Amino acid sequence: MAKTKTVKAARKPKKNTYGMVDFSFGDTSYQIDTNRRKVYYRFIEVETRKTSLIMGAYNVALAQAK
Repeated sequence: MAKTKTVKAARKPKKNTYGMVDFSFGDTSYQIDTNRRKVYYRFIEVETRKTSLIMGAYNVALAQAK
């Protein structure tokens, strides 16, 4: 009987455990929590209307990067 080869799994890129992504919108840097879909500026949550605008811009930038 032939020996079977052991196959090592490819290393997956390390995910940020908190799901936080830095995103520059306009001239301001925001932190986006992709798990909760919330936007923070200096760790203070941004208002809902602006969150929708920033998340939309982030999704467009993410789609263009692919």
